[in-house]
Amino acid sequence: MSYSQNPLNYKGFNIHYSLYGKGNPVICLHGLNLDGRIFATKNMRELLADKTILALDLPGYGKSEFLPKANFAEIGAVITELADKLGLKHFELCGFCLGGIFALDYAIRNKDRVTKLYLIETMIYLPWWLYFCNTVCFGFLYNRLSRNKLCLSLLSKLPALKGLAKMKSLTLIHNVWNNRVNSFYLNLMKEYQSINHVQRSRIISCQTELFYSEKSFRNIRKTNQELHTAIRKSALHRLQAAGHFSMM
Repeated sequence: MSYSQNPLNYKGFNIHYSLYGKGNPVICLHGLNLDGRIFATKNMRELLADKTILALDLPGYGKSEFLPKANFAEIGAVITELADKLGLKHFELCGFCLGGIFALDYAIRNKDRVTKLYLIETMIYLPWWLYFCNTVCFGFLYNRLSRNKLCLSLLSKLPALKGLAKMKSLTLIHNVWNNRVNSFYLNLMKEYQSINHVQRSRIISCQTELFYSEKSFRNIRKTNQELHTAIRKSALHRLQAAGHFSMM
């Protein structure tokens, strides 16, 4: 199966996507301050073996242009337009972290289109420290320290951040913390946690694969355990001795 890699034009904005592998199509959504390249990594490719991976750069990330007034419904509309462009009436959907929230929301709103759902390290309940990431101060520190090898090695000592230094070496995180874009998505996450997502997710009828790391953030463990209870056809996969970035 082959697809054009010309950018998707959504309301005059160019939205980029990349293709990896062959097989049944799965649209993939990355996490905060990342881009679609994470789905080209070894662990992601093994998880989605025998699939054509359609790795979307969310608006404002990677090569995609920013949609400053988008909400969850509009991010969903971007996914739908990409699927329509590629002639996909039904498809599998995968999301990592922030992308998992968008994938979950899309599956709830469009349950007749999603044939299988993969949620990897999805976090709906925000920890207190994430609000610090929404400040200019954090952006300043990130841009000064994110390429510092000593800083990265120290951060990687924390169980939840295991693998961070390796991911940095693969340049899978942007060099610059874009406060405008990241604050936009953090505010969307804040908005989403106020919604009864567990109750809403009960209508999901497709098979759902939930992946989380035992040593990842407590909020991620809570999210996955509650979704596993709520979604009837779900399987919970615990990654032993791994951190939030282990899949990359």
